[in-house]
Amino acid sequence: MTPYMSLVKEKTDNGLRKWLQSAQDKPQLDTMQADGATGPYVAISRETGAGGSEVARLVAEKLDWVVLDNAIVDYLACQYGTDRRLVDLVDERHISWIEDVFASWIENQAFTSETYAHRLILLLQLAARHGNVVIVGRGAPFVLPHNSGISVRILAPFEFRVEQVMLHGHFSAKEARRLVRESDRQREAFVWEHFHRDPGNPHLYDLVVSVDKLGIEDAAELIAGAVRSWMKRR
Repeated sequence: MTPYMSLVKEKTDNGLRKWLQSAQDKPQLDTMQADGATGPYVAISRETGAGGSEVARLVAEKLDWVVLDNAIVDYLACQYGTDRRLVDLVDERHISWIEDVFASWIENQAFTSETYAHRLILLLQLAARHGNVVIVGRGAPFVLPHNSGISVRILAPFEFRVEQVMLHGHFSAKEARRLVRESDRQREAFVWEHFHRDPGNPHLYDLVVSVDKLGIEDAAELIAGAVRSWMKRR
C-alpha cells in the first residue's frame, strides 16, 4: 500500500468511527433537510471501468475530505455482525428471491437485500451529516438532500471502459466486455429497486464528466473546483 493510500484509509477509518459511534442518533432525512445539518458532500455515481473510485480518491485529496467507497461493505458487516460475504452479495446488486431467501436463512432471518438497503441509507445519512465526505456509488445521489452536496456522474465510452478493465484486471476482451455490461446492469437494477431512479439519467446530477478525454486527474480537478465554487456561493 502506498503512503497516499495508507493516509486515505486512515482518514476513512477515523471518519467512519465517528459516524458509527453516533449511530444511536439516526435522524430522518426530512429532519436533516429542515435543519440544514447535512453536508457538504460529493456523491459520485459511475459507470463500470470509468475510474469513479480513482476520481473520488483524488477529489477527496484535493478537498482534504474523507472518501467512502468499499469500506462501506467492511463497516456494515462489522457494525451489524453480518458475514461480509453476504454484504458483498447484495452490495450494488439486484439479487434473485432465491438468493435473498438464502441470505435470510444464513443470518437466521435477520438479513435481506432490504435490510442491507436500510442500513446503507442510515450510514450514508450519518456520513453526509458528518460532512466533508466523497461517497462512491451505492445510490448516494438519490438518498441525500440535494441542496447539501454535489452529485456527479462519471462515465466514458464502452470500449474505453473495457480497455481499462482489461488493463487493471488482466481480463480478456471478451471477459472485460461481459464484466462491464453485467456490472452496469447490476448497479442500475440496484438503484432502481431501492431508490426508483435511473442512474443513467443525466438530469439527476449536478455534473456529468467523461474521463476518456479529460483523464482522471483533470476530471478530479474539475469536480473539486466545482465543489469549491458551490461552497463559496452556498
